[in-house]
Amino acid sequence: MQVLCTGDLVADLIVPIRELPLHAEMHQLANERLFEAGGSCNFLIVASRLGLATQAVGAVGDDWLGDLVLQQLRDESVDVGHVFVAPNTDTALSIALVDSNAEHVFVGAMGHGLDTHQIPRNDDIFLGLSAVFCTSYALSDHSLFGPASSMKILEQAHKRGTPIFFDLGPAAFSTDRERIRKALSASNTVMTTQDELLRWTECSNAAQAAVEIRNLGPQTLVIKLGPRGCTIVSTDEEINVEGFEVTPRDTAGAGDAFAAAFVYGYLKGYSFSKMGAIANATGAITVTRLGTGKQLPQREEIFDLLQQHGFDL
Repeated sequence: MQVLCTGDLVADLIVPIRELPLHAEMHQLANERLFEAGGSCNFLIVASRLGLATQAVGAVGDDWLGDLVLQQLRDESVDVGHVFVAPNTDTALSIALVDSNAEHVFVGAMGHGLDTHQIPRNDDIFLGLSAVFCTSYALSDHSLFGPASSMKILEQAHKRGTPIFFDLGPAAFSTDRERIRKALSASNTVMTTQDELLRWTECSNAAQAAVEIRNLGPQTLVIKLGPRGCTIVSTDEEINVEGFEVTPRDTAGAGDAFAAAFVYGYLKGYSFSKMGAIANATGAITVTRLGTGKQLPQREEIFDLLQQHGFDL
């Protein structure tokens, strides 16, 4: 089962500090720093560790961070043959300051835009494809891998009947709304937090917001509720899947890890309750450790946690 993820590949710099917020002239010493593949790379790494064949289609800059991201993905058996290395360009960098209470602040340094005609497009990326994953970040104007290219992939996958999983994400509110609407309409499953759902639909309650999203075309809506688990709304049912009680250390990457496990469960033919359980377990383990990329959960850890709580997948 092969999964394609489209959009820029991002590098993360994770710096643990004592406390937030930061104040001018107040210095804090960080005794650790981690450079990791981040953003959609987190989805690709977890999906690969779960046993899916993963393919990245996107761009990195022509710099040492781009080299680091690509090597980490290769080490995780992710196919990066369709990743474009943009010449004379920096790789997008997300700097995460994480305090001892698992609160964080992101500072983004994005790459520069690239004309979409410079992006190679090959129809062979769709051969044997089981699913496509995309986030709103891939549709942003500042993306190295132009949003038109990501939209083209979504349109082609939709025409071919390939299931599309779209994560609404924070970038949906700084991206052309019509572009996001088209992505939602092309998708089979939409993932979002409750805050994002209410804000994007401008509804006062989640039930009405879910109706509005599903009226655009998606058959399934997955509402991520953090430690409370998730709610899954489909044509036939609405279920709440409880989360796992853990002590959080860093929440970065948890949404991407959740999405990878949910897609895995979908492709394995799990019921919604089991899809939600494996996604919740994966997200829960992710938040217990500092960092993204290589720090993400292994398959054995995920299934051990599920077994400890009585889930037999």
